Amino acid sequence: MNDTIFVTAELKMKTQLSRESVIEAIEQFCVDMQAEEGCLQAMATYDEKTPDRVILWERYKNRAAIDAHFVMPHTQAFIASDVTSLVQVFETHQAGEAVE
Repeated sequence: MNDTIFVTAELKMKTQLSRESVIEAIEQFCVDMQAEEGCLQAMATYDEKTPDRVILWERYKNRAAIDAHFVMPHTQAFIASDVTSLVQVFETHQAGEAVE
């Protein structure tokens, strides 16, 4: 059984900061996530029509990798930086995989 979990997170950039500085912080966060042992992919995409909207696409080996992600110093630092707010998040699996 494949335990891979896909995470799609919609973020909203804080408007009191320059868009360029927020994008720089997000891009560094993605680089840091990709260095995590259980993170298989992390990337950000940006909405041209809604400039403060960011979509993060992440893929994790398993639930333990996601749990480890949230205690990583770079994750805690990104959350504390308050450059974005979380709008919504989805966790999905490939068809036919068991969800526990």
